[in-house]
Amino acid sequence: MMINKTHKRLFILLSIMLFVADTLFVTINYVSDKRTMQQSLSQDGLQLERSFNVAFTMTLNNMSQLATFIARSTEVQHLFSQGVQAVKKEGGGAGGAESARLRDMLYDSVSPGWAKMTEKYQVRQLHFHLGPGSTSFLRVHKPQRFGDNMDNLRHMVVDVNRDGDPRQGFELGRVYSGLRGIVPVFSDSDSTHQIGALEVGTSFKTLIDSLGSSIGGNIAVLLNEANVENATWSRPNEPESRTPCGCFIEATSSPALSALLAERASTKWSKPPKSVRTILVNTASGPVALTEFALSDYVGERDGSETPVGRIMIWKSAADVVEELNHNTWINIIYGIVGFLIIELALFWGIRLALRQLEQTVDERTQEIQVLNRQLEEIAHQDMLTGVSSRRYFMMRFQQELNRNQRSKQPMTLLMVDVDRFKRVNDTWGHQVGDQVLSDLGHLMIENSRNYDVVGRYGGEEFCLLLPGVDAATGLQMAEKLRERVERQITIPGDGIHVTISIGVALYAEGQSAEEWINAADQALYKAKDSGRNRCLLAETARSESLSTI
Repeated sequence: MMINKTHKRLFILLSIMLFVADTLFVTINYVSDKRTMQQSLSQDGLQLERSFNVAFTMTLNNMSQLATFIARSTEVQHLFSQGVQAVKKEGGGAGGAESARLRDMLYDSVSPGWAKMTEKYQVRQLHFHLGPGSTSFLRVHKPQRFGDNMDNLRHMVVDVNRDGDPRQGFELGRVYSGLRGIVPVFSDSDSTHQIGALEVGTSFKTLIDSLGSSIGGNIAVLLNEANVENATWSRPNEPESRTPCGCFIEATSSPALSALLAERASTKWSKPPKSVRTILVNTASGPVALTEFALSDYVGERDGSETPVGRIMIWKSAADVVEELNHNTWINIIYGIVGFLIIELALFWGIRLALRQLEQTVDERTQEIQVLNRQLEEIAHQDMLTGVSSRRYFMMRFQQELNRNQRSKQPMTLLMVDVDRFKRVNDTWGHQVGDQVLSDLGHLMIENSRNYDVVGRYGGEEFCLLLPGVDAATGLQMAEKLRERVERQITIPGDGIHVTISIGVALYAEGQSAEEWINAADQALYKAKDSGRNRCLLAETARSESLSTI
């Protein structure tokens, strides 16, 4: 009897020890799984922040391109120039009767295009500003308001009117905050005389609705109430604008934001994080992964301010991730109680399998986001009009090929291409025809280049074509074939007049800087134009090297 009791006590003691060991094992695995889950959510948050920034930049670029297109209109320049003179004669500010008449004429001129922009690009603002500083001449989106000075609000306009350099960025506004592109407007009689600035802007709402559907989540833009009060004509009094974080809701893609903010009210709100922060928040509808990062405006970025004007919140349901974590934990507990050593071994492999599944799910989602990022980056790197690479992206690839050449020592040739008498095309047939010519040229260059060639728009009607592995003689031959194709295939729409190009060809010489190489091709291009246009000319350095090898 005593032996049986001893065995029983020993069995109970061992059972307790095994149970404690299994419980400790389950607890350790739970902590590890939770850390892995948080790391996964943090990586997802970084991808979301990158996606937002790419979409943000694309939106700003669209606004700048639309502003540039309108500002180059001869009719717009003429009417705005007359309006500027009328305001000056009538004492400034809103001006008088003549200013009003010209303002109405300018409105009638741009209103058809304004309707198309609002429908296709969701543009919310089209605003003509007088300089110096920023005085409203015409709000196409709100024509009844004009003549007010906004020097303390439209800092981008003030800067553009000061130095004539286009700008883009995010700024607070009288009614709502805007993503704006601002360009100078020049006189129709003197292309060097700036008469004011043109602003094209949209709201965050369009951006976050589009991006939200792409990433499968919700987005909100929250601004500091103090900044909003200083910028708007009147402080919003809607109940939904009052938030526990002391922020103003500028835009949101989901009404669920109010519930999320109410849940966050139980924690201490801090300033927007300098870096991306992703946390797990339990709401009435289930757990969500909330990513937050700071939002700076144009002035903050210009002046290097460390104080943001608000924050971006992006949240997605985390129910699947949390449910999987809880499910795995309960399996561990059940196996630990029932199975002891044998079940513990099976549980160990089960956990590993579950972790693999979790990592695979995270990898798949990460790959999806990476694909989206690559698509957005490709769009951001492309010149919208011609389809070739933008100048910034071309210069990045240009430098990469130079760096690669330091190792491979393979020949490289650069073609500098310019449309002959392009100004005459714009002046005679209009900028739309000029744009069509540039578009046709860009697509023709892409179609007739190799996969690893780099085609970019260098500026205006000037293009660059980088040919890795091509020597000077071959490069000159390729340039000549391109010139012949252009002359044969591209014509002025409606008139049938053939378009021609001139090309400067430069072989890369060892030790040359990027600027020297580009300058060599550029000089050859200008010599080709000076010698009659519609021809290809090899740069002197490339010519001498080519002759020395014969």
